Amino acid sequence: MKKQTIEEVRAFNRIYTVFMGILNKSYLKSNFSLIEVRVMHAANNKDGIMPSEIVALLNIDKSYLSRIVASLEKRNIIIKTKSPKDGRSVRISITEFGQKEFEKLNQASNVQIEGLLSTLNERDCEQLIKSMSEIRMILEKK
Repeated sequence: MKKQTIEEVRAFNRIYTVFMGILNKSYLKSNFSLIEVRVMHAANNKDGIMPSEIVALLNIDKSYLSRIVASLEKRNIIIKTKSPKDGRSVRISITEFGQKEFEKLNQASNVQIEGLLSTLNERDCEQLIKSMSEIRMILEKK
């Protein structure tokens, strides 16, 4: 792999993470980190999701997910239940309170993106979306 390619990807990552404000300890001025919000998103999108599915989806370490789940469970955002098919495994679901918190975060994210993109003209927005779509298609091939 060319050194230039690696440097360009790293430069893009630095700009993007700053642009999106995802390096802050809390995400969207909430009481949650970005990874906690992503776990909430996974539980919100699939009721009874298995931890192994979240590990694969987010490409995170099992022990790290375990700590995140424990923190979210303690705050009544998610609940763990034993799988009816296999009592050794658990399923993760978002609570009613967790759904309300997630919806607030989802709205805040929409407002954030709208604000960030408001400085761009329509042509730049269209180019940005096209480029992001191309990046997603390339990365999702793996």
